[in-house]
Amino acid sequence: MPRGIHSQPDEILAQIFKEHVEWADEDILHVADGPWFLSHVCRSWRMTVLDHPELWSIVRVAQPDMFDSDAYIGDSDSDEEIDSEDSASEYGGLSSHNSARNALLLLNLALERSQNYPLEVKLEFDTAVDDVATASLRHMGVKDSSTSLLPHRLIRAVVAHSNRWKKVDLQIAAGFMPLFAPIQNRLSLLTNFTLATFGDSAPPFLYAQNAPSLATVTLVEYSHEIVPVPWESIRHFSETQIMPRRAAANVVDRFLRLLRQNPNLEVLEVSYPSMAPSQSSLTHRSLRRLTINEGNLIRCLTLPRLEQLTAEVDNDTAAAIRDLLKRSKCSLRHLHLIDFTLDEDVLAILSGSTKLHTLILRLTGWNPRVKKTMELLVKKLAEPSFLPGLEDLDIIISQEHEFDPEPMSSPCQITFINDAFVDMLAGRWGRRLAPKGGAYLKTVFVLVELPSTVGLSKTRGVARLQKLCDEGMDLFVRARDPRALDLREAAKDISYVYKDIAV
Repeated sequence: MPRGIHSQPDEILAQIFKEHVEWADEDILHVADGPWFLSHVCRSWRMTVLDHPELWSIVRVAQPDMFDSDAYIGDSDSDEEIDSEDSASEYGGLSSHNSARNALLLLNLALERSQNYPLEVKLEFDTAVDDVATASLRHMGVKDSSTSLLPHRLIRAVVAHSNRWKKVDLQIAAGFMPLFAPIQNRLSLLTNFTLATFGDSAPPFLYAQNAPSLATVTLVEYSHEIVPVPWESIRHFSETQIMPRRAAANVVDRFLRLLRQNPNLEVLEVSYPSMAPSQSSLTHRSLRRLTINEGNLIRCLTLPRLEQLTAEVDNDTAAAIRDLLKRSKCSLRHLHLIDFTLDEDVLAILSGSTKLHTLILRLTGWNPRVKKTMELLVKKLAEPSFLPGLEDLDIIISQEHEFDPEPMSSPCQITFINDAFVDMLAGRWGRRLAPKGGAYLKTVFVLVELPSTVGLSKTRGVARLQKLCDEGMDLFVRARDPRALDLREAAKDISYVYKDIAV
């Protein structure tokens, strides 16, 4: 008889629990989730949860709703009764009449149970408490400052353990920034630092400059010139600006200064809506991975060791990438193109990437431009000399309106998923049998997120796809057929979904 999860050794059980906690990514203040919930299933699980501090080491705290009396104790319909005798003992004397106190008690108890284990911290406090909110609370009968000052107290409780921070993600309103001053010189374990700032008046973040283990820095909507960090140790830098507050004319030179400051940087990810041209240039000999959406920065770079490139592609960016690869003389292995057109520049990029191993293509919507691009691409991929080293191919056609579940009134016809597409797959799969060996297409992932049908013949096309699966190709093809009522996998461990292919 197979053994159930209750009979697993303690260490295996703890590993399962850790993966669950990491995957769930729940607020540590919600007693109906995470380690709180696991510790109330049975006595043996409770002992496992309490004996393993790593299960309490993921500390995510989102700014509570000050006007919701249940905000700090989980859902109001939870099975947890916080004012029962057992819960009072378990959670340190929680009371349903003092939500602010509950939140702080829960957080401190979780931090205590994490013992000395390194922490992964995520703090989401994107709205500072102002005088208007405090006055509203008083009008509701809150006479003391316990609730209005709760965000400050929660932040301070986590800041007190900054010597154990290993990974930290701060999404912070300007008014909370000074609360992090005590972390300075207490970040010896920190390896990953993410900072998202909210508010035009956010001061510069000056507290991470003495973090000797720091390797990854991510900035979102950061309005200042630079974050003081130990750049000699940084290997991965990412910055996103949706509504940039600094002048576009200075952005390219700012990134060039950053690259000169850190000759050992290996990964650069940049997302800006626009950058003004610059006459400066830089050769960076360590950068291996680049994510970018702006041609004016690309034109200033030479990257001889570049292996992975992700780019949002318009006509200007495509030409800039073509020239970058030509002057860098790099061996690109991984290419991810977003919303591209298969014009002369993109064809030159692909044709020159003879060492390319992985190609990921993401397009938005289905229109004549996308239709022509995909049909031409399938035709080119059928040529033996085009991308001869390709082993992994991903194609994703997404909806134009991300949050609209049914933006189209009728299904579109995805014409590139046809018999010629299957011929191309079979030809590249067949290269594995060549006498001299060599690269062949091993993994194919095609996802059409639109309501759609495909141009695949019912007998020949579908049967041949099934044959490729049976022979061992890792194949996933899904077109979202609005008529399909269920999903049925066609082969073991293969995600080719037959019922989603409308023929």
